[in-house]
Amino acid sequence: MEYCLPEPNVNLFILGDIENFGFENTFQEVWFQTVEARLTGIVLRYHDNLIIYSHDLDMDFQEVLALLETRTIRIISGKQSVMDRVYPFVARQFSKREMTFCELQDSSKLAEVTGAVQVAGAAEAREIAEVYGQISEFAGLYAAEVDTRQRQIANRISSGEGVHLFIKKDGKIVSHANSAAETSVSGMIGGILTLPAYRHQGLAREVISAVCRDLARRGKSACLFYDNHEASGLFQDLGFQITNKWTILEKGMNE
Repeated sequence: MEYCLPEPNVNLFILGDIENFGFENTFQEVWFQTVEARLTGIVLRYHDNLIIYSHDLDMDFQEVLALLETRTIRIISGKQSVMDRVYPFVARQFSKREMTFCELQDSSKLAEVTGAVQVAGAAEAREIAEVYGQISEFAGLYAAEVDTRQRQIANRISSGEGVHLFIKKDGKIVSHANSAAETSVSGMIGGILTLPAYRHQGLAREVISAVCRDLARRGKSACLFYDNHEASGLFQDLGFQITNKWTILEKGMNE
């Protein structure tokens, strides 16, 4: 944890998953690499996702291959400078998707939140999982099977790892965002969506603002990453500023 704390926001997933789930769950494993008792890197597996971090980029990244041979991994991710070192070893099996990482710097720009925003419980996990499947931009970012997505969403809600907020229109969820990988000081915003027929109505602006305000109410800052450049204007308007680059490697795209 001390090794990751100098970059607390870029390491939200590692810090949050360790704080929330520790080392005793079958869906999560954590490894660390050392050279002469000095840490050089951290690897965390959460379900079929692998997150890799090295503060000084002095990690032996080829050792990650040994883990990949013994685990079923669908996604490898981390800050861009780390993934640039990892990618040459896995380029034949994984494609590269580069994202922009940003943090909320000016909360005064957030939208007002109306009563239309609702807090999801476990009962809404199935519908949220199904809505994810209707968003083409989510391809590769979330599990392909709706049952798997439902379990992960329900687990996040029941464990307190994050909150899911949504807006309903015409009897269905049409806009959504959630917090995830929360630590004691910050949280990642993900699952941002509005169904195509309901876009350009300010719904995403409101639901994102609601998640940010929920985090702030609990003394936590907000951050997110994206690769949809059309959304960059929205995030900037809401007070987010770019602070880093994030890369996702997706299994199977280059095979």
